[in-house]
Amino acid sequence: MPVRSSNIVPKNSDAKSHYRVRHMTHEDLPQLMEIRRELKVHDVESCIDSWLTVDPQGINVVESEGGEIVGACSAIRNSEDICFMGLYCIRPKFQGSGLGIHVWNACMDHVGPMNASLNAVPGKMELYRDKSGFPIVETEFMCQKNYTSEPVDPNNLSNIIPQGVTIESVQEYHLPALFDYDFSIVGYERKLALALNCQEENSRTFVAVKNGSCIGFGTIKRTCLGAGRVGPLYADDPVVAEVLLKRLIMSMPLVTGFVMNTVSNNMTARRLLKKLAVPLKEELTRMYRKEKLSADTKKIFALYELNLAPF
Repeated sequence: MPVRSSNIVPKNSDAKSHYRVRHMTHEDLPQLMEIRRELKVHDVESCIDSWLTVDPQGINVVESEGGEIVGACSAIRNSEDICFMGLYCIRPKFQGSGLGIHVWNACMDHVGPMNASLNAVPGKMELYRDKSGFPIVETEFMCQKNYTSEPVDPNNLSNIIPQGVTIESVQEYHLPALFDYDFSIVGYERKLALALNCQEENSRTFVAVKNGSCIGFGTIKRTCLGAGRVGPLYADDPVVAEVLLKRLIMSMPLVTGFVMNTVSNNMTARRLLKKLAVPLKEELTRMYRKEKLSADTKKIFALYELNLAPF
């Protein structure tokens, strides 16, 4: 497909410096992660790689004539009628140049007539609502970013499993039940994304099983800044969620910090983070283009990905 925009001359720049917007490729990931580290964002390279496989045209980048990636934005198609927008970033030295609107527009072209949602950072809700075409504001919950640079102690969490429940490291034979369980939580199919999630390097996934059925699962991954990030973490029972969280943390001890992003109306998730002494850093406003998305948030203890998926 042709690029959305090319031969862009940013404001306040040498007119000989031209940029273009194009679809991101897997080979661009190292440069994108440089930007994310520069911005001190706890993204996971393998997770972005997986979602790019799900939607190969879902991420756009701004590239200089010399091949430098200076910005990005995503609009990942999570299903046939749902896009999720995120990863919006411009290298600090290029911010204010006017490049951002071009990569944003390319992503909106990809959204087309579909519904879309995003998480607005503090101070940007009115901009997305009034000028960017996201008029519907979520009122049931906020998305919460929780982070500590200190080690967390899994011994502060319970390891008592309800009778008949086993916690198992994910295997291929678990996947059909895991897919069905995920569908019951979010209401649409994410088989490819979940299969890739369970295969990512520097990650661990555990499944809670009872009578052959999945009743919860969770993943921990190493971020580009070296922290352990939990997500997704879903479970029918808060007790099971706590044991899953303990196992996840124990499975990845050599990390520098801990990240877990939650929904504000799951108070058990808040209590688990309090046990681990992980503070709330920022609240984001969920916004939608056409209609709200619903999910069983009482079973969502950690969001999958703040930039690439609604839940």
